Amino acid sequence: MSLRGAILGFLSVEPTSGYTLKQRFDGSVRSFWSVTQSQIYRELHALEREGLVEARTEPGDGKPDRKVYSLTEAGRAALKRWIEEPLEPLVLRHPLLLKLVFAADAPPKKLDEILARYAADTESQRAEYEARLVDPRIFELARSTREREIWRLSIEHGIAWCDTELRWIERARGELSSERAGQKRASRKAK
Repeated sequence: MSLRGAILGFLSVEPTSGYTLKQRFDGSVRSFWSVTQSQIYRELHALEREGLVEARTEPGDGKPDRKVYSLTEAGRAALKRWIEEPLEPLVLRHPLLLKLVFAADAPPKKLDEILARYAADTESQRAEYEARLVDPRIFELARSTREREIWRLSIEHGIAWCDTELRWIERARGELSSERAGQKRASRKAK
């Protein structure tokens, strides 16, 4: 239901094409909700069949015509219901943690490389959040001061999440490095 709700939400801001919806996802919520172009179109077609969105064709001016989707009154009501529903349980899929659980036999240097790469990716993601926070284009579609504040808080949540991940990675790398040093000391004592 979350993808459906997100699409209804984006269309409540402005009518748009499926292609532009993908850009909206990528430019705003991708870091916590990813979606493919085919998922968007599949959901748009379902929403249209259910009467929650309607599509009109716009001439492409030298490009292919495009379908622009907008909410119907039934779609606005569905969006309102979705926002007011209890949250779905959070399902965390964290590839690093899954690998880490099984990495006890991995060479320490390789494990540290994996953690370092994850740290670099997280720093890059944090920089994306920071850029969004100061990019006026992110907020120009906001229909009210309250909406701008909600969007700002969402971006700040992403920054805080990255900061927490980066602190944990630093700690994990330090402890795993200490563990290696402890293993070397133990093996020398055993000789």
